[in-house]
Amino acid sequence: MPHAPADSVANADSTQAVELSVIVPAYREGGRIERTLSDLVPTLEGGPRTSELVLVNDGSDDGTQGAIDAWRRDRASGALVRIVVLRHGVNLGKGAAVRTGLAHSTGAWRLVMDADNACRVSEVERLLARARPGVGMVAGSRRAADARVTVSRDRRLFSTVFRGTLRLMGLALLGDTQCGFKLYSAELARVVGEYAREDGFVFDVEHLSLARAAGLGIAEVGVQWHEQGGSTVRPIRDGVRMLVGAARIRWRLRGGLPRRARSQVEAKPAGVGAAR
Repeated sequence: MPHAPADSVANADSTQAVELSVIVPAYREGGRIERTLSDLVPTLEGGPRTSELVLVNDGSDDGTQGAIDAWRRDRASGALVRIVVLRHGVNLGKGAAVRTGLAHSTGAWRLVMDADNACRVSEVERLLARARPGVGMVAGSRRAADARVTVSRDRRLFSTVFRGTLRLMGLALLGDTQCGFKLYSAELARVVGEYAREDGFVFDVEHLSLARAAGLGIAEVGVQWHEQGGSTVRPIRDGVRMLVGAARIRWRLRGGLPRRARSQVEAKPAGVGAAR
């Protein structure tokens, strides 16, 4: 189990209970992570609740870490939001990065959002409206009637095929399992930390399945989502891996929660800081 880095944030009140954690896993996002952070952090600072941001650099081999560091240097004073930056020594996969982020978060509710800002953090208010005791996850959906989405034909086709396969396997717990905008309760974060194993893109299906196995509720809410391009997902290669992973999840959780827990993925703290 990794240890969370010490809180050394100036100007952010660490004595206040965090209501909302925002977790952003990032891999090869050097070209746009600064734009995302410049939109995300002011939104959190102007919001109605105490919040923190947890960035997880999943072993990026481009300029992602440099871009994060530059952004923090430029916006390093007067922070109202606690910012934690973690880094995997090597690329472990998005599922591993999300587990690391959840493990280092302290919020009563924990939003996992994509680094490309396809769904802006302001959309979390829609999800929080459905958050209540007993609910483990409120998931953003690109397929709900009230969703507003711009998406390429190829991505839509991939999503349709994958969802149909999940339905055949009994794992289609939502209309849109793969939307990168999901709100976790602290309880589900604990369950994920103990029992999750999937490091790749199929982790969403695993976390939903773990919520169901733990007896926690699942809700789905339409969001505004606009495809940004530059995805690291490769439909054929990753699609096959996701289907194999889904079959593995179905088999492993067929009897409910596993008896043996898996420890959290190790993460190297890349620094803790505040920015405004």
